[in-house]
Amino acid sequence: MTRLALHERLFRKVMMGLPALLVVLSGLVSWLAPGSVRAQSLLVQPYLQVASPESIRVLWETSEGDESLVYWGLTDQLGEVSVGESLAGEGSSRIHDVLLQGLSPDTRYHYKVVTGAVGSEIYEFQTPPLQSSEMPFRLLAMSDMQQAWAHPDKFQEVVHDGVLSYLAQEYSEDVPAELAMTLVPGDLVDNGWAYDQWADTFFGPAHPLFAQVPVYPALGNHENDTEYYFQYFHLPDNGSPGFEEHWWYLDYSNLRVVGLDSNSSYATQDQLSWLEG
Repeated sequence: MTRLALHERLFRKVMMGLPALLVVLSGLVSWLAPGSVRAQSLLVQPYLQVASPESIRVLWETSEGDESLVYWGLTDQLGEVSVGESLAGEGSSRIHDVLLQGLSPDTRYHYKVVTGAVGSEIYEFQTPPLQSSEMPFRLLAMSDMQQAWAHPDKFQEVVHDGVLSYLAQEYSEDVPAELAMTLVPGDLVDNGWAYDQWADTFFGPAHPLFAQVPVYPALGNHENDTEYYFQYFHLPDNGSPGFEEHWWYLDYSNLRVVGLDSNSSYATQDQLSWLEG
């Protein structure tokens, strides 16, 4: 083989391998580049918990990132910021929990959440009135929204075509003014051990209801007493020592809401004594 023929053969081999090399390099650049599939994202949109006349908690989940900021104020210009904490979710995800304090009773607030480069839309909530006011209010109670495989979109239909549409038709589209809280007495998901079900079949279909109205769940048998339930929810910590979020109570105006755990492992004298006390 002449030297020229040898050079031509080597050149053809290099050129044949070049597309594969470019694909590898392109994938590497894409993996490293900002805005790639590894970029932060909101896995669970903001939701509200433990509202009092002077405070409220805002929670959300991101694909990564520890920063936990809530910008809030009396108008959509916001102006205030509160810093919270995050805890490990699944893999690199983080569940964020921020307590807003120094609020006024029966007052409308605007807020948005921020973690790194990710921010939510601006939502609104209304703080509860003082207990002494005994103001009337509406609450929503619904349960067993675990996904039925024959009707996988039923919970979303209930929230959007049922609750939100009903409020708009019968009262107004101002959800925080028309609804004080949502109670969920068990069976939020089909299998509490299945991480994806929490975002995909509970929080996702319920949005934006829980971003405007606090949600208060109680444990059902489908939650399987898993860590995910206690990671996602920050409930009143006024239950028996060691069982604070298994049973709890919350006061709103002249109503006391009590959350109990009726699962057999927790049907104990501790819970009964707490309830009677």
